[in-house]
Amino acid sequence: MKKLKCIVVDDEAIARKALSAYIEKVDELELIHTFRNGMEAKAFLSEHEADLLLLDINMPFLNGLELLRVVKNHPPVIFTTAYPEHALESFEFNVVDYLVKPIPFERFLQAVNKALRRVEEVSVREEKFLILKEGASLVKVRIADISFIEAMQNYIRIYTPGRSYTILMTMKEAMAQLPEPDFYQTHRSYIVQLNKVERIAGDQALIGTEKIPISKRSKVEFQEKFRSLR
Repeated sequence: MKKLKCIVVDDEAIARKALSAYIEKVDELELIHTFRNGMEAKAFLSEHEADLLLLDINMPFLNGLELLRVVKNHPPVIFTTAYPEHALESFEFNVVDYLVKPIPFERFLQAVNKALRRVEEVSVREEKFLILKEGASLVKVRIADISFIEAMQNYIRIYTPGRSYTILMTMKEAMAQLPEPDFYQTHRSYIVQLNKVERIAGDQALIGTEKIPISKRSKVEFQEKFRSLR
């Protein structure tokens, strides 16, 4: 497995130094940059890719939670903070783990192992695809690319980052073809890929600019499944 490219975002120099030293001890990690605040990290992530984000919460200019709200498709996140009270809110962003300072190396390693497992699981999903009939054509759709599915009477519309596909199929038939742990039917008319959900706001799941409704019956179970993604 290739090394995960990491960035550290923390306004405290001593914290940046400590996390950098921890990263150096782990063969599977590679530190590519450190930043003093969210604004610096935002500028970097708009032009560069990273595999893992070690992120403080309380920072000037743009705090950690605000950074995740403005950076779409951010890499997996491990929060590193002195404030445990933000833990519940942070998991709305599907973070890998939440570490409270001072962070023992053993606890840091546990979080890194969770991140490595998540990356490996995504890699496996990316190899799987569906062959579906769209009109008179057969189309190949990677399961990892599916953001959400919307019911349209006797059809469904499958949304991916590049385009959408209109398929003659029921929602029940669609769910039967999808890996159950990765997808969840939030509403009678919507199925989402859990790893694509960036946050939950009230009775909506947010995927990019899309707001997917969550039914009252599904809300509690969906929130639990979302929190368990780490």
